[in-house]
Amino acid sequence: MMRVKCRPIELALALCMAFLFAYAAWVSLSQQTLADGLLRLHVIANSDSVQDQQVKLLVRDRVLAVTEPLLADADNQDEVRRILSSHLQQITDAAQQVLTDQGMPYQLSAQMATEYYPTREYDTFSLPAGQYTGLKIRLGAASGHNWWCVVFPPLCTDAAQAPQDKLCEQTTFRFKTADLIGQARAWLRGL
Repeated sequence: MMRVKCRPIELALALCMAFLFAYAAWVSLSQQTLADGLLRLHVIANSDSVQDQQVKLLVRDRVLAVTEPLLADADNQDEVRRILSSHLQQITDAAQQVLTDQGMPYQLSAQMATEYYPTREYDTFSLPAGQYTGLKIRLGAASGHNWWCVVFPPLCTDAAQAPQDKLCEQTTFRFKTADLIGQARAWLRGL
């Protein structure tokens, strides 16, 4: 029987790899647990023109005005998803009315979607990168900058009331590990 001899450096590397895999699994599980309790709002502007960016914020405000009373008594993500899905036409019509009132020549689409979000830093907390379920609203060509927040629990109101210059800066702090894991997952899903 042949005996395998490990050098200290090999043992140290093996332990480091085991630790990294365990840490990555923990970060991934933590992100998924968090994602299962949240529902996000994602509004994508038609373009990056000043007018389209302003319209995006008006649509956001109208959607929040419609959804806040609908979700006032919701207790969990499943209930929120059910409520938003059953009122999706009402939400779409309200958002489309903003486009009509602003004389915009394009339409919008609204759907419940699970998609990848990068790490996002808010005033009092941050959300790691990963897959989140959300109400996704695409305005026109949807090729402009987007706006997102957490619609459940209701955390959008503070973000929506931030000064415009602060919204345009959109400073983001990243959790590099969560970003890398999220990007790797998104890449593997694309295979």
